Amino acid sequence: MTMTLGEIHAKKRRYETTFVVCIISFFLPFGIVVFFPRLGILIFPIAGGVSLLAYKSFNDFKVLSNQYKRHYVEAELKKVLPQCVFDPEKGFTEEQVFKTKLLKKHSRYHSEDYLKGDIQGKTFESADVLIQDVRSGGKSSHVVTIFQGRLFIIDFEKRFRQNVYLMPNRVMFSKMYEGMTRVDTESITFNKKFDVYSENHISAFYLLTPHFMEKLMAFSKVAKNTYFGFVKNKMYVAVDTRKDAFDLTMFQPIDVESFEDVKTEVNLIKDLIAMIPS
Repeated sequence: MTMTLGEIHAKKRRYETTFVVCIISFFLPFGIVVFFPRLGILIFPIAGGVSLLAYKSFNDFKVLSNQYKRHYVEAELKKVLPQCVFDPEKGFTEEQVFKTKLLKKHSRYHSEDYLKGDIQGKTFESADVLIQDVRSGGKSSHVVTIFQGRLFIIDFEKRFRQNVYLMPNRVMFSKMYEGMTRVDTESITFNKKFDVYSENHISAFYLLTPHFMEKLMAFSKVAKNTYFGFVKNKMYVAVDTRKDAFDLTMFQPIDVESFEDVKTEVNLIKDLIAMIPS
């Protein structure tokens, strides 16, 4: 049975309310015991029951998030990409992501919301990717998000002349491109935005026409940082949006604007494909 966005929103609010009530109910008995110590024996049974209810509410919310993706997100995606296949529980493997050489491996990795379809006659795959690093400082540690966004892998029939990578300026991945040439274009603005690595200058200049560079910089509409790779017969685009594109989040409004972001990304990729020299 298909759920409407209104029904999903109503369930979301119900689970959020239940979760808040559970949190309050968990701590309230401890306050009561201060004034009525004899009731202390009841704390642990109450806390245990409330914890189980909170856990169930949290799991129900995760199920609802998947239902939202299955019933609503998929339908919205098909408006942009009619023949696409969407699997919210599937993602890219670590090997698939890190062999692109766009993103560096760190201690935590997760991928979901797999999407496959056709853009401008080219087969593509896409998925949400989260890369985090756990960093320690003395007795404490903290988690740093390195990348959070979508990765696109687009297949071409023909190979690119040489491999070309574009990194956000000042991202310290230079060791990943040892043996390649750092290329500066004639555009000062572009050079401030991207570091370009290629197997030779000619291949980079052949690909990076002024109009093409304009389209690459247009990705700033949807993300602060975007990574590009033109490798063998594949084009890689990693868009660091710092959010999960389609997940429901507790106590946050449903982000229907994420569909517009994906639509913008797809349209920009269409433009890039159309401008790549044959």
